[in-house]
Amino acid sequence: MSQIRILIVDDNFVARRGLRSFLQTENDIAVVGEASTGRAAIQWVRGNAADIVLMDVRMPDTDGIGATSEILKLRPEIKVLMLTVVDEQATLLSALLAGAKGYLVYGRFTPEELIEAIRAIETGGTVAIPPMAPPLLENIQSYLTGIQDIAEMESMEPLTTREKEILSLIAVGKGNREIAENLNIEEKTVKNHINNIYSKLQIKSRYEAISYMLRHA
Repeated sequence: MSQIRILIVDDNFVARRGLRSFLQTENDIAVVGEASTGRAAIQWVRGNAADIVLMDVRMPDTDGIGATSEILKLRPEIKVLMLTVVDEQATLLSALLAGAKGYLVYGRFTPEELIEAIRAIETGGTVAIPPMAPPLLENIQSYLTGIQDIAEMESMEPLTTREKEILSLIAVGKGNREIAENLNIEEKTVKNHINNIYSKLQIKSRYEAISYMLRHA
């Protein structure tokens, strides 16, 4: 029987070892590596193979959302499941836009549900605990597809991954400071990205940005 190969990424040593000990009791799961930072996780996947990455959101040097985006550029076949204490829909949406296939909040799922989530993601599913509004979860890919398709049809320059993340946060009502804190970047950098988004999508305000997301979801 083939095993699901797991990389655990968390800056908390106790959390990593707890997950390893529990997961290794399952015959169809093998923990093949650990990393304590997003940057270390990116480096790990350059030379090693995994099927699923269990990814913390908030970590030093590179957060889990940024690490997810970089890992999937290197190894698009890998599936990422976020495990975090952060229970915010905007963060969840950013994680999914970065390419994560699932999002579990500590204290809101059982060990059995974690195993079920891993197996579901391995077979192509998407999971979220606590659940997002169903239309948002079901239509997450259409946000990206809509943005990309409209950009191509209208000969617009496509948005970068970071710009898509920021657009999604604008759409759920986050201000520049909240976006900066959420993505671990400077507020000035957020403003620069927003200016680029406005230019590429040919819009002039946050209201138009939100309307754009709703039109093309």
